[in-house]
Amino acid sequence: MSEGVNGNGAHRDVWVIVAAAGESRRMGLPDGESKQFLLLGGEPILSHSVRRLLAMPEVSGLVVVLHPSHTVRFANELLVFDDAKPLLIAEGGRQRADSVRAGLLDVPGSAHVIAVHDGARPLFSRHVFQDCLRALDGADGAVPGVEVSDTLKRAGEGGFVEGTVDRGRLWAVQTPQVFRAGALREVYSRTGLNGATDDAVLLERAGFRVAVVPSTPANVKITTPADLPLAGALLSWETQADV
Repeated sequence: MSEGVNGNGAHRDVWVIVAAAGESRRMGLPDGESKQFLLLGGEPILSHSVRRLLAMPEVSGLVVVLHPSHTVRFANELLVFDDAKPLLIAEGGRQRADSVRAGLLDVPGSAHVIAVHDGARPLFSRHVFQDCLRALDGADGAVPGVEVSDTLKRAGEGGFVEGTVDRGRLWAVQTPQVFRAGALREVYSRTGLNGATDDAVLLERAGFRVAVVPSTPANVKITTPADLPLAGALLSWETQADV
């Protein structure tokens, strides 16, 4: 039986780092604004992610990593969360890896599992999160994903198709991604983290085992203005579905 696992897929001391320090350039917002504070269903996008994570019985605490100019602003938002679980704020860096490393500094050493979540994914499934935790019984990390169903083309300069990519065994990966704390801390103690688009790739490079857990396309990441109305429609759908 591995450390932190009770044999039934349950884990003790699960902490989540919420990465929300991006500059939101693709949202076309004015300088200094962030998509994390855009309203979704009358509540900031980031608040949806935080509220949902705090409601997970498996989660012991959260570290929300923000752009330095937004820490005071979100501190005011924290007043709406009446919860006994720790909810900490850290300042992020220029790259995603810098922000996750900053969050790791605030995660207690007692944590057995550390999850990393994009603050701009407010509609993740709690059931999939639990499935990812169970997957750690046989892996060092687990990521939610959706099998690619569209035909994939590789285009070159000028937008002309150079070839068709075999979509077999390809997955579009999401967050929250969960990791054994020791494995995540080990890869973040190393250099050469630039270019990683998620945290699982760092474990892959180091030879750790990462499992993919089936998820739902409803776990959208709000990146462009067109994503916001889609998320709003999905939020309304969630009131009638147990996700």
